Amino acid sequence: MEKSTIVVEGTFRRGYEEHFAEYSNKVRAYLSSRGAEVVRRQRITKTLYGSGSADLIMVIDFPGADIAERIFFEPEYLALIPLRDKVFSDFRMYVAQFGEI
Repeated sequence: MEKSTIVVEGTFRRGYEEHFAEYSNKVRAYLSSRGAEVVRRQRITKTLYGSGSADLIMVIDFPGADIAERIFFEPEYLALIPLRDKVFSDFRMYVAQFGEI
């Protein structure tokens, strides 16, 4: 089974602070229960190039590509989307092969 990485890019919604801790705790517990490892979660302070304006970047490693691609469509995660939508006005998720090019 080949490892895989998910990269998350999010832009906070106004008032996100009210829901961020709850969403973060639930997502981290969910990821952990599926064998995922949160490698890094960082707040973006400035865009140097491009027109995007992400506020948060998160890198998550998974034991296998099948798990990485499947778990975000399972009912338990889908139930978190309304809470996620209270935190982020824009949310993007990318899947990548583990390692470097």
